[in-house]
Amino acid sequence: MAILITIVVVLLVIIGGFYGLFKYKNRLQTPDYFEYYKTQDTKPEGKVGVFATALIMPTDHNHAFFHNIIHKVFKAVVPWPFNILAMKDQGVALLDPAHCHAREEFTPTRLEDAFGNDRNLNGTPYIQLHKEGKVKWVPPSSRIYLDNGYFIYGGRPCGEPSICGKVANKSRLYYYGSGIKQRKLPHWEESFKIINTAFDRLREKYPKVEFQSETNMFFYEMKQKLHGMLDAGCETIILIAPMAIYSHFEEFNSGFRHCFEYIEEWKEKHPGKKVKVIIGPQMGNFQPLRQAFLDMLKDRLDTIPEGKDVTIGVTVHGMPWDAFKWEGWLQLAPAYRDKLFDEVKELVAQYKFGRTNVVHCQDEFADPIWDKEEKFLSTNRAYWNAIKDNYDYAIGLPIEFFAENSDTLMHHAMKCFENFDKYDIDEPIDYPDWSVTYSRELVQGKTHVIYNGVPVGKYQKHVIESFYQACDSVLAQGKA
Repeated sequence: MAILITIVVVLLVIIGGFYGLFKYKNRLQTPDYFEYYKTQDTKPEGKVGVFATALIMPTDHNHAFFHNIIHKVFKAVVPWPFNILAMKDQGVALLDPAHCHAREEFTPTRLEDAFGNDRNLNGTPYIQLHKEGKVKWVPPSSRIYLDNGYFIYGGRPCGEPSICGKVANKSRLYYYGSGIKQRKLPHWEESFKIINTAFDRLREKYPKVEFQSETNMFFYEMKQKLHGMLDAGCETIILIAPMAIYSHFEEFNSGFRHCFEYIEEWKEKHPGKKVKVIIGPQMGNFQPLRQAFLDMLKDRLDTIPEGKDVTIGVTVHGMPWDAFKWEGWLQLAPAYRDKLFDEVKELVAQYKFGRTNVVHCQDEFADPIWDKEEKFLSTNRAYWNAIKDNYDYAIGLPIEFFAENSDTLMHHAMKCFENFDKYDIDEPIDYPDWSVTYSRELVQGKTHVIYNGVPVGKYQKHVIESFYQACDSVLAQGKA
């Protein structure tokens, strides 16, 4: 009996210890830069530099970009120790270019790795290794809705987590490949057009201020540019992101956190040097950003005949909110999302339509995996509700995006148009002129379902103005 009691006690101690370690390893990151943001002193001192950073996708496929994204996601979202297991190098990730969306095992006809090679290092085709039983099928993730599977060759390591190879390969083959005729994405060019145009105006007003920018997935370039500003004598660094709504995931635990780390690294090499860091406000705090989407929606509504029934989905990216109740986004969203939502309702009321309905919805994570109880409305369900209620039009207004990217054009489209008769994931996007809003319309039953696009071209001036005002609201407090 004593032995049994001892075994039970030891097991309880082990379980308790592991639970304590689990809680410790998965504690919230410190310092919490969202709390810093809310309580900071926003008056610049001395020579000032403004550094803009956000998740901005390159025009052409870049393996390092997607490698870094996967590391970011698994560090920020997936708890320890599961993130360690998921990030193992289990071998070379492979996809069949003709079936890169496959969710069930099939017999491939060609296999390529993330760099486009169809052969192993010794020249043996991967497809031959598959025939020999040396390449195995990996099913889709059970935690990602509508995820695709992939193949893996375990005969050698690939030099990075295999999941990085899977995602980068999907990017190469689809997002920058068969998914779009131009094999390029507008996100980089249009995002930096917003940043650089606002910066040019700010330079005229504040000629002594330094301005730099970089995507927050190119860590080396971020560090070099920030260190360059500090080497140039900047005593205050204003960090800012061209984003409507800040979040822990994108800013406070990613882009801004990296910036603080690089600044601290510089300070360690320059003892005695003081640097004041200010986080500038989100663009959604400023009315012009809302105006961009209101103007776009008005132009769309002007094309709809009187008497028609219209649903408007005011859509955001979305997260699994029940799992991230501490997310700063939840506190910061109302200043933009809710105001714009009310203004959309006011705009729609000015038209002589039949039935009208304006709803909040999200493209991601309001799905059977993360939202089994349907607490949150997915964009897909918002569309299908309109279809089932025989609305004539259902319009999606993606209020968190200002330039088309792989999410808006492809990944979110796959989820938003799920089960639509005329949605074909293999039909490539044709978007040659990035100065013109890209929209798509699918008719399901009697309902015209319309993705209304993002504010480029004639609408972009409002986005630029909002970013300008966000930067200027901090700079104006100093004597720059």
